[in-house]
Amino acid sequence: MARLLTLGARPVDIGQGDVPWDVLSDPEGNEFCVLRPGHPGVLADSGLVAICLDVEEEDRYAQWAFWQSQADWHAVESHDWGVRLRRRTASTVSLVMGPPAAPKEARNRLRLEVTQRDWEPGEFLDAGGNEFHVTG
Repeated sequence: MARLLTLGARPVDIGQGDVPWDVLSDPEGNEFCVLRPGHPGVLADSGLVAICLDVEEEDRYAQWAFWQSQADWHAVESHDWGVRLRRRTASTVSLVMGPPAAPKEARNRLRLEVTQRDWEPGEFLDAGGNEFHVTG
């Protein structure tokens, strides 16, 4: 985390409460989480380990079903806080769907870019209202 702070990241409070990760923002104000060593569900020592998508609890199943059917990511964990999906069981990167810390007020500043050969390229929304871009 010290390296990220040296590069210009700063700690931020987005209403996350007492959680086992640190929330930072990059120099442009985009928030991201840094998981602490030993965090459950992490299968790598460093690097990108999770992509988090906000989803309200009532939309969680629909969002999980969407990403499973469209991107072939499968649930490996399901808890009160959300669902963790992985492309393969041993994949080090997971797609985590959990409750939003703050209500969505505008377009996501960060969004997934998906390569999907049988879709028309363009901008789309998943079941939780998160934007993603299909490159085709």
